[in-house]
Amino acid sequence: MDELDIKILKLLEENGRLPHEEIGKLLHISRPSVHQRVGKLEKSGVIKGYRGIVDWSKLDQKIKVMISVKVVSQGFKEAAGKIISIQIPGVSIIECQRLAGEWCMLLKVRVASPDQLTLLLDEILRIPDIKETSTTFILSTMYEDGIKGV
Repeated sequence: MDELDIKILKLLEENGRLPHEEIGKLLHISRPSVHQRVGKLEKSGVIKGYRGIVDWSKLDQKIKVMISVKVVSQGFKEAAGKIISIQIPGVSIIECQRLAGEWCMLLKVRVASPDQLTLLLDEILRIPDIKETSTTFILSTMYEDGIKGV
């Protein structure tokens, strides 16, 4: 992987739907060269996939929170599996990260209302290996998914 591959990756990270022809124009290389490089990056697993970035402010789930979770260590995988399988209308668990330190897990969650958050926390605390949770409301996001001022 060289500097040109890194530039291609940055462009695709900003806009995964950017056509190879446009990438070629921006980087002053041919479309077939871009196609070949992107193909190699996909095949090697550097590019894992493409996704849409959702503007949650246009949907019902406008409240974003981070939930820190303490888990009994031997039950981490089972607890994480149970948490991410929770289905509550108006709730989306966006990320689940394993942590080192006082807290074992960090969830990024979108909810429609405090009532849905309460339901989610109640469900999480019903899981046997969960010791404790702590919730932080996010007031605004300065940078997310490669986009400033989200």
